[in-house]
Amino acid sequence: MSNILSLFAKSPFEPLYEHHLRVQECVNLVKPLFNSLFEGNHEEFKRISTQIYKAENEADQIKNQIRNTVPKGVFLPVNREDLFRFLKIQDDMADCVEDITVLLTMKELVFTPEFVQEVMSFIDVVLTACHLADLANKNLRTLVNAAFKGQEIQEVLNLVDQVEKAEREGDKAGHALAHNLFTHEDVMKASDLILWFRILDLIGDLADYSAKTGEWLRTMLIR
Repeated sequence: MSNILSLFAKSPFEPLYEHHLRVQECVNLVKPLFNSLFEGNHEEFKRISTQIYKAENEADQIKNQIRNTVPKGVFLPVNREDLFRFLKIQDDMADCVEDITVLLTMKELVFTPEFVQEVMSFIDVVLTACHLADLANKNLRTLVNAAFKGQEIQEVLNLVDQVEKAEREGDKAGHALAHNLFTHEDVMKASDLILWFRILDLIGDLADYSAKTGEWLRTMLIR
C-alpha cells in the first residue's frame, strides 16, 4: 500500500483512480467466479474468492485514505461532497461482489443446466453496464488534467447515457430471471430459491451502482 499512499501527495484523483482499478478487479472476477461454481471447480472458486476478498479490502483501504486525506476547505475542481458520494457508490460495487461471493459459499447450491444458462446471460447483460461505467469513470483522471474542458466531457456524458440504458436492460433481464427462478422449484429447495433470489438481486445491483456512478460523474462535470 505504500505506493498507493504516495499518490495522495499529488491529487485525490490519483488514489480515486487506484480505487476504481481495485473495484473493477472485483467486477471482472464475477463471471469467472460463477463459471468455476457451475463447473464444480472448487479450487478455482476458492482462488477467485480469495482474490475478490483481497481486492475489496484494498479498495476499502484506499477509500478510507481518500476520506482522511481530503480535508474540508481544500481546493478541488469538483464539489468535495460529490467526490465522496462518487467514491462511496464506486466502493459499493466492490462490497456487492464480496457479498455475492459470501452468499455463494453459504451452502452447496442446486442449479439446473437451464438455470445456469439464464444466470450467465443475465451476468453478461449486467457486465455490459459495468464495462461502460468503467470506460466513463476511467476518464475522470483525464478530465482533471484537462481542467474539465474540451470534447472529452461530451464523450464521457455520452458514455453515462449508455450506462443508464444498459442498466435498464439489466433491470428487465433481472426481473425476467427472478420470475423464471420459481419454475425450478421442483428441483430446488426453498433455501436454494431464497439464496438464489438474493444473489440475483445483488448481481442486478452491480448495474444499478454502475448507473449511479455515472449519475454522480455527470453531476461533477456539469455542476
